[in-house]
Amino acid sequence: LPYTLLLLLAQFTAGCAAAVLYVQLRGGFEAAFIRVCSWLTISGAALTALTALAIEQQTRVEAYPLDPDVIAPARGVALALLLFSLVFAFFLRRPDEAFLTTATGTTTAALGGVLLVLLASLVRLPAWSIAGPLLTLVAGSLALGMSTVAMVWGHWYLVNPRLDEEPLVELTLITTGVLMLELIAVAINAIMPVGAPVDSNALLAIDLPQNPAFWLRVGIGTLWRFFDRHGITRKKRPRTPPSRRAS
Repeated sequence: LPYTLLLLLAQFTAGCAAAVLYVQLRGGFEAAFIRVCSWLTISGAALTALTALAIEQQTRVEAYPLDPDVIAPARGVALALLLFSLVFAFFLRRPDEAFLTTATGTTTAALGGVLLVLLASLVRLPAWSIAGPLLTLVAGSLALGMSTVAMVWGHWYLVNPRLDEEPLVELTLITTGVLMLELIAVAINAIMPVGAPVDSNALLAIDLPQNPAFWLRVGIGTLWRFFDRHGITRKKRPRTPPSRRAS
């Protein structure tokens, strides 16, 4: 469970860091919204660092082999991610420091990416390649980050209903594209042969075609979210004013 929690928290933190950097660089979003979202990265980074420091270095969890040499550098990167997320939030409150705001935000997002690479290496041993878990972690991270930031921005319309709909539609479109990437990652990892079989007596340690958890992952975890975001995008797409329509 601690390793699963570490993977989930790292994905959330890295995804939020990338999403916050995107909305900050794009512009068109309220400064208060960006500052609020930066605290999502901070909270995720704090929990990630605490989890990374608390787990023990193990060569395997039950029947699943791990690379324990990755734990120490992952801890260092998690602490650096927490530090830079705090610095980024500080500079977001200083509009006169645009360069340092962008630099610290970019560094935070980059550290999130490095952490995902390290964790992919941690669980790579039974996989067909490190590319398998890395693609899964990156796609899941972007899906978590973009959907969370888009959800917060959607609620921002309750505070100011006169906000332009275009940024929300754009975030929803990006989230939809990321969900497609996540589906592709699931398909690739399901098709590719494993590097080393894991002999486990766990309840769901069965072949994928008979595994209900796999189909829930594909159906509810990816496809349902994709069509849900696609439907929202079609409903929220700004209409072209009659004066701008081609005659």
